[in-house]
Amino acid sequence: MQITHKINSFLYDIFPELAGGNIELIVQVLEKYYTYGPYKPKVSINDDFVTVEIDTTSILAQEAEYRNVISLCEKGKYSDAKLILTNLIAKNPTVSEYHRIMGQILSDEGEIEEAINCLIDALRWDSKNNYALIMMGNIFAREKDDVATALKYYDQSLIVNPNDNIAINNIGANLMSQNKIEEAKLYFNKALEINNEYPNTHFALGMIAEIENDLDSAFYCTMQAIKVNKSKDALYQNSVSQAFEIAKKIVTSDKGKKIFRAFRHKLEHEGWQSFCCLMHLKRLNELI
Repeated sequence: MQITHKINSFLYDIFPELAGGNIELIVQVLEKYYTYGPYKPKVSINDDFVTVEIDTTSILAQEAEYRNVISLCEKGKYSDAKLILTNLIAKNPTVSEYHRIMGQILSDEGEIEEAINCLIDALRWDSKNNYALIMMGNIFAREKDDVATALKYYDQSLIVNPNDNIAINNIGANLMSQNKIEEAKLYFNKALEINNEYPNTHFALGMIAEIENDLDSAFYCTMQAIKVNKSKDALYQNSVSQAFEIAKKIVTSDKGKKIFRAFRHKLEHEGWQSFCCLMHLKRLNELI
């Protein structure tokens, strides 16, 4: 199937995001729009026309098998899924997602080196496959304890999709689980810059602040997680429990005791002043 558009004002009317863009933007937007599942079109520009070629034959022939692979993976039937994937890759090796899913299966099965090879194939066919980039980062962080290499793939995923705060948050969570606290904090802060209303990020930053013994920040971040969480889910309950635990630590700490003594002194002082004012008013009333 071939679709042709003339590059003129009408094209910008039906694709407003192209207005004022260059050739690279036109290709990028149309490729994204006409992508169907894992099947990406070929977009080319010749003179004043842009042509989109969609391999409908492959889509019709392989879509059912692809969906079957996804279903089998969700059920944990990796052996059956791999048989179908191997056949799909043989038929059409240009589909990045086929290699990416194979890499994920192999990673789950503990075949780390083979998983890396498949994910590299996925990125060779589509260097913007965000799932493959994040998976590569996860493997190098978790399985190889190679944070430097992991960060290369994570940072590339940010270039591909800089506004996906959930994906960025998940990168931070993975680094945090590997006790890479400083690296994790960078990604959580990036996620927060994109979306300040995502409770998971506030909660995670609260945990990091507590690890760093910055109890004031830990309490603040955890309270933010409670405030922005509208669903009252398990995370909400965990945030409430965490806030109480941090508050107890603050109260029993030297700083907490100092704050308590200062506040008590303030109340006592204000209470004495109030008492004196009342006595003056009483005497004034008697004179009148």
